[in-house]
Amino acid sequence: MVNQRFQGASPNDDLDQRLQQQAKEAQQHPAQSPQRQVALNQLISEIMKSGRLAHPQKHLWSTSLYEDLYNEALQKTLLETCQKIDSYNSEYPVLAWVNFRLNFQFIDVVNDYRKQGITQVPKSDKTGQITHLPSLDDLDSLILPEETLCAAQLLQQFLEDDPENLLQKKRLREHPEVTFHLLAWSRFVEDQT
Repeated sequence: MVNQRFQGASPNDDLDQRLQQQAKEAQQHPAQSPQRQVALNQLISEIMKSGRLAHPQKHLWSTSLYEDLYNEALQKTLLETCQKIDSYNSEYPVLAWVNFRLNFQFIDVVNDYRKQGITQVPKSDKTGQITHLPSLDDLDSLILPEETLCAAQLLQQFLEDDPENLLQKKRLREHPEVTFHLLAWSRFVEDQT
């Protein structure tokens, strides 16, 4: 196997150099200037495309919950990167600095999440970590039957009342004896097709 030093710069080295150049470019312009904004946009875009962002504690969380926590931490990290670009030390790779900040932001997001007043959280017996919380994906299974019944009762009441008699007036062209009221009543109240 040929030593990498003799093959030229690796793609990671090229990326690190581009990111470092963009960070230095942003540092050279005054805060809030259009030039700095352009340089920061390019920097953030390259960071997002790099595929080298850290994913702290990924194995400790359910997929959907982790995605929410991670995205919030990532947004805070990218904002902090833009706000504190002047504190970046060019002796170190940009991604090392960003991933360092991302790890701390993730911890902060998790701590905030845990402080939200959840009273009963399923936890793993071994680690004490949260194992699963309902997500939006689980919403359909959490709907109470009473709510559906209530909606059915409201529809039945509307069909019975038909305040302007509109449902009785509308008929099928080929079967004038069939009204919309009859169709809706059969389908939604008597559950016939």
